Amino acid sequence: MTSLNDLKSQALQAADDARRHLADAHSEKKLHQAQSELLGLLEEQQQELKELRRDLKRQKSGGGFPWGLVLLAGAGYALYRTNASVRDRVNGLLGQIDPGIKGNLSRAGDAVKDAVHDVSAGKSPADAVQRAAGEGKRAGEKAVDSAKDIARQTADDVKSSQKLGNA
Repeated sequence: MTSLNDLKSQALQAADDARRHLADAHSEKKLHQAQSELLGLLEEQQQELKELRRDLKRQKSGGGFPWGLVLLAGAGYALYRTNASVRDRVNGLLGQIDPGIKGNLSRAGDAVKDAVHDVSAGKSPADAVQRAAGEGKRAGEKAVDSAKDIARQTADDVKSSQKLGNA
């Protein structure tokens, strides 16, 4: 009987070994999958870091700044300062404009002057250009509102004159 017991214990031992081996193989497979996923995530992060570095270098080199707009504004300002007929014409047009719009345009002109000064001083004119753009935008909004008011008033005048003509 001992040989039967020995055989039985050897079978149980082999079954335990097989279970441990299967558990180890399953754990190794899970570990390998987790490592593969982690490697994929690290590769994605590496690619994103490369893109961020490239974008940062581009921003540092000033590739995204509208230098052409600064040069155009500077040229316009220089023309205004040096040419009396241009200055007179601009001042004449400004005299016909609503005072609110005139104030915005004046502040935009001051901001352009500041941008030109910043460029000549070797500083970034970004803040001054943003101020000029904001003032220009506000002046444009006021001009559009004024034009709408004039159009409404004209339309009302036309309607009232038609009513008078029909009556």
